[in-house]
Amino acid sequence: MDASLETLVVAGYVFACSLSIPRPGPAGKVTDQELIALAVAQAVTGLVSDRQFLGTIGGLLPGCFPVLPDQSQYNRRLRRLTPWITTVQLAIAQLICDGQVRLVDGTLLGCANYAGCASKSEFAGHASYGYCASKSQWYWGMRLLLITDRHGAPLG
Repeated sequence: MDASLETLVVAGYVFACSLSIPRPGPAGKVTDQELIALAVAQAVTGLVSDRQFLGTIGGLLPGCFPVLPDQSQYNRRLRRLTPWITTVQLAIAQLICDGQVRLVDGTLLGCANYAGCASKSEFAGHASYGYCASKSQWYWGMRLLLITDRHGAPLG
């Protein structure tokens, strides 16, 4: 499978269309399936800011999403769709793992939080300063990455 952004978004939309998603209230201009495809695109691009992502997706995938919600509506509806987004992401992961593409996920590990930690810690030379956008804070540490094969066994 070619793991291009457009291919992954289309796969996310197809998987989302196969789900039964209850919709409270009137139908919006953007369907829940389109929002799930947008969430897949945001995860693939790595843009953590909803505002930045909604501003750039039109250029990354021209014509795919003719109508985009505003930032607050996008965030509110994605929170409601979290269980279905997880299901679609797992389906895409299963689709990807059948090929040569491997999945990588990471998290930040703070190594020390005292003054002078960069020079006194055992991690000096390995860890560095960084900014965690999701927590809006600076940290001194490193990123833990997990690479898995198609069966979910860790490779590195």
